[in-house]
Amino acid sequence: MKWENPPLGLFAAPPTVGLISAAIGFQIAPHLDIGDQLLKDIAPLLISWLFLIVFSSILMFCIPVEWGDPKEMRYGVLTGVIVVFLPQVCGIGLLLCALWFIAVILGWVFVSTYQWKYDVQPFRTGLWLGVGGLVGMFMGAWAMSIIV
Repeated sequence: MKWENPPLGLFAAPPTVGLISAAIGFQIAPHLDIGDQLLKDIAPLLISWLFLIVFSSILMFCIPVEWGDPKEMRYGVLTGVIVVFLPQVCGIGLLLCALWFIAVILGWVFVSTYQWKYDVQPFRTGLWLGVGGLVGMFMGAWAMSIIV
């Protein structure tokens, strides 16, 4: 879908959903009784991710049909939220993957500068929306780790 002007709602909505999921995950995780210290340390991020998957699964049915094939766009959203997060989970054991969130944030910002200018496939638009949710979740997780 090609837009005449940059869709500011699309730049704001996915990261906002990610921020909300991070806030929920970081509020729920301390109340869980987790014995293993490593799992206890990553539990807030994993819970935030699960909430992001749930919110994305619900909200992706609000995507307008005018943007393209809704089924293809839903696949893109889920790919963005699930597959792009997996290297961050591997970051527990691999040092380079531990910095994956930086690549995701910078990549999303870069793609956001031209996504609206071109007529891209619905899958790529959905992928962009899903990664936008992860960007909000990563930024929210960073903020919540400072606050909490």
